[in-house]
Amino acid sequence: MGAPTGTGRRMKGRAPVGSVRIVTRHEFRTAVTRPSYIILTAAVSVLVALAVAGFAIFTLVTREDAEAETSSSAESSAETPRLGYVDLTDGPALFGAYQEQPGAVFVPVSDREAGIAALMDEQIAALFVFPPDFAETGTVVRVQIADDGGVFGPDGPSYSGTLRGFVLSNLFADEVPAGLAERLQVPFTLAVEEVRPDGAEDESAGFDIGRAAFFAVAGISLLFSVFFSSGYVLNALVEEKENRVMEVLLSSVKPDALLLGKFLGLGAAGLLQMAAWLASVGVGVLVVGRIVDIPADFLTMPGVGDIAIAAGYFLFGYALFASLMAAVGAITTSLREANQISAIVIVPAFIPVWLNFILFTEPEGTVARVLTYIPVTAPVTGFIRLAIGAMGPLETVAALLVLAASASGALWLAMRLFRAYLLMYGKRPTLKEMARSVVSG
Repeated sequence: MGAPTGTGRRMKGRAPVGSVRIVTRHEFRTAVTRPSYIILTAAVSVLVALAVAGFAIFTLVTREDAEAETSSSAESSAETPRLGYVDLTDGPALFGAYQEQPGAVFVPVSDREAGIAALMDEQIAALFVFPPDFAETGTVVRVQIADDGGVFGPDGPSYSGTLRGFVLSNLFADEVPAGLAERLQVPFTLAVEEVRPDGAEDESAGFDIGRAAFFAVAGISLLFSVFFSSGYVLNALVEEKENRVMEVLLSSVKPDALLLGKFLGLGAAGLLQMAAWLASVGVGVLVVGRIVDIPADFLTMPGVGDIAIAAGYFLFGYALFASLMAAVGAITTSLREANQISAIVIVPAFIPVWLNFILFTEPEGTVARVLTYIPVTAPVTGFIRLAIGAMGPLETVAALLVLAASASGALWLAMRLFRAYLLMYGKRPTLKEMARSVVSG
């Protein structure tokens, strides 16, 4: 069982198209039939279906309750509620007019005892008493039956809005011009207008919830599928090296063909997985939208451009991480060692998730822009910024070009190391040896 040590045997040669196709087909078939792949792919669809079913049941139940309550309220409110009031304020009566208010009619009652009697006989729906010191304290006493369910109970609506209108109208309507009387009850309505940093009006369409949901799901799918697929590359390479299967494979397939075939096959499997997840979530969102009658503007499906951007980030992101994983697999001699070193590749990809607060609060700030162009953080950062509409077309294209160039460089590096150390056993090469192998090819 002796094994050579050192740099191993270098194997060169371009990848024949036929060999790449065979390896791609084999890796794709192997990946999509793996139980873990099937379970993970189906799990998202099942979870979405369960979530939609649960939401539908909850919505239907609450809707029936609301309709029943509305029907009951309508029956009990066939006539406008009569609200009794006793004006005990000092001096001239303050509340002798404006008795018809939206949703109720205020009925004057001679004294508290008469009001309680009317309340007990259900001649009035509520009784309010304005004490002598109302002008100084602003206190209004509501008298209610002890077992009527309370202010917020079924027999005791608060009528606070109606009471507010009644009081304000009687106190100030004659003192304020007619055009301003309504402002006493509703002082203002706040509207927001956004401007760009240069002071010009922002004419963008605003937040697109459908587009945000698409890129959010695409980003989550990227994290899962890319790392599972690139992890498959790492595990497959190391296991084939440990089991000496690699020697058998290289007797009929050149190194470049083997590596490219693994990339394409596993990448296609990952893309299929992401498409299945996105389709499941998309159908779920549409079903939920039909259940709760979400406006059509909120359910716009992603356009061809958005799909192309998501596919570009996925493919280039996959190529980058899979290449780096392949490089790790080429220079390591055991699966345990490979998994330990692969953390150096995987952990930086989660930096945008850890810094999500900064990305959401300052999506066009320095941190967000820097992370957009760092290869290992670019895919997730791009999806986050695209979800909140913080990346323009030019920046998106530039970021994708940088990611594509980085993925190409990582693939080139992986191929150099793959050829040099594919059949190496016994010890891991030093950084100096790897640099020499990369330069010499």
